[in-house]
Amino acid sequence: RVERDEPAARIEAAFQEYFGPCFPDLRPTLKTKTCFYTEVEGGRFVIDRHPGNDRVLFASACSGHGFKHSAALGEALAQTLVSGKSKIDLAPFSLASLMARRRKA
Repeated sequence: RVERDEPAARIEAAFQEYFGPCFPDLRPTLKTKTCFYTEVEGGRFVIDRHPGNDRVLFASACSGHGFKHSAALGEALAQTLVSGKSKIDLAPFSLASLMARRRKA
């Protein structure tokens, strides 16, 4: 069970810390939403072909920061789909790499 509501005191404290110093006359009007995201050990992406169907290419560029890399990731995926290989080495993000890191841990 995840608590989806932020206490008013926490919202006020965050407002005062981040906005108050810059906008002293601004009144708190923050709305909050709970955000869920997936995460892989070490915050890494997982990019690979599906083990049971090599026609399926997937990318789990999550771990909370994938959006920052979306342009490069999109380009690498497009290259892989069009020519079979990306100019960027995606091997560190493969399922095999993820499993190897898990075995070491």
